[in-house]
Amino acid sequence: YPQSPMADPKKRRSTKTSLETGETHQSFASTSVSDPAKVRAFAIDAARLLVLDVAARIEREGAHAARDGISLIKFHVAGVLQRVLDRAIQVHGALGMTDDTPLAYWYRHERGARIYDGPDEVHKSAVAKRILEAAGMPKAAR
Repeated sequence: YPQSPMADPKKRRSTKTSLETGETHQSFASTSVSDPAKVRAFAIDAARLLVLDVAARIEREGAHAARDGISLIKFHVAGVLQRVLDRAIQVHGALGMTDDTPLAYWYRHERGARIYDGPDEVHKSAVAKRILEAAGMPKAAR
């Protein structure tokens, strides 16, 4: 495993830690990847795989059979997109809220889509009910 840059006293002095974001910005190009960026990349990949999996299921079995996956996409992927866009806007500061970058446009449309697609809680509740029903739990216990 690579050694943490914070273990070397010389690198520790040249590292600034932002308490607001929890990200570490370093002057060394080879070690400048931040953990939050890795987490966002992982979330994007997980969302992409979820969409591909559900699309394949729709092709094989039809949309009705894939409705749980479709509901999961509606709240999970939308949440990932919102968090990634929010962080990108934060990194850009006030510029991120202007139309000088595509971020504000994407955020406005993403937020609107989440509103007219219905509350996340409705999608989560629908998935939970179908899972419990498939498991044989009586309606009274749900």
